[in-house]
Amino acid sequence: MKITARLILLFISGLMLTFVSCEDDLFDDPFADPVDKFLGTWKCNEQEIPPDGLWVYDVVITRNPQNSSEILISNFNLQGSSERARALITGNSLTIPTQLICDDTIEIKGSGSFSNGEVSLSYTTLDGADLKSFTAKYFKP
Repeated sequence: MKITARLILLFISGLMLTFVSCEDDLFDDPFADPVDKFLGTWKCNEQEIPPDGLWVYDVVITRNPQNSSEILISNFNLQGSSERARALITGNSLTIPTQLICDDTIEIKGSGSFSNGEVSLSYTTLDGADLKSFTAKYFKP
């Protein structure tokens, strides 16, 4: 009888270890660098609000060598690969602080988040005359 009880206890312990090992896939690693998940080449689906067509293009996100908690988004708002927007990363959130791009002719600012392998953004551009609002989704091709 004691052997049967021990076998059942051993079996249940093995099952618990199996379930615990699956838990890691459901939660972010608290020790991982939060910037890493944003890095790489992304496909962007961008739309002006109110909707005025859908633009699809590539962006490249790199780490800002001047600030380890910031990323640089190349080709932001389809302005060319040499144009880069800065964004501050905090966990799964990002903040695009007010800044100028395109030879200081376009002011941008906004925010976004990372969820389910995608980056969602909401931001505005001001070219001196027109204030425009955009939403964008970045996903890995």
